[in-house]
Amino acid sequence: MCIQRKVIFLSPFLLLGGLNINSQRKLVKPLIISFIVIFIVASLEIIDMYGAFGTYGERFETVVSLLIFPVTPIIYGWVVKDKIGAAIVGAVPIFLLLFFGNLFFGNLIYMDSFNLSRFLTILIYAVSLATLGSLAGYFASKREFKYLIISIFFGVLWISVFLRGID
Repeated sequence: MCIQRKVIFLSPFLLLGGLNINSQRKLVKPLIISFIVIFIVASLEIIDMYGAFGTYGERFETVVSLLIFPVTPIIYGWVVKDKIGAAIVGAVPIFLLLFFGNLFFGNLIYMDSFNLSRFLTILIYAVSLATLGSLAGYFASKREFKYLIISIFFGVLWISVFLRGID
C-alpha cells in the first residue's frame, strides 16, 4: 500500500495578514483611488474657490465634495468589476475624512476632556456612510442593470444621510 503525501509549498509572499500576494495586489488599486478621493476633497477645502470664482466656485466645491463619495465607488465597481475593491473605495475615504478628521482636527477632543457622546455620534455617522458607499460600489460591480439601479439608490441614500448629518 502506497501512502501519498501532499506537499505544500509555502511561498515567502504567501499569507500576509490572511491574504495571499494576489489579493494584496488587488487591494492596492482601491486604496490608491481612495486616497486620491481624499486628496481631491482636501484640496478643494484648501483652495479658496470663493475668492477665485465667487459663489460659482463655492457651489462647484460643494457639488464635487458631495458627489465624489457616492459616485466614485459606483463608477469603480462598474468599470473594474471588483466587489471588494468597490466596497473599499466606498468605505475608506469617507470614514477616514469624517472619523479621523474629526478626531484630530475637529471638535471631537476638547481641551478639558474627551467627549464620548460626540465620539459615538461621529462613529455611527461615519460607519453608516461607509456602509452605504460600500453597498453602492458592491452592487455596481455586478454589472447588471438591476444592480446598477440598486447601486444608484444607495448613492442617493448616501447623499440623504450625509445631508441629514450635517450640524
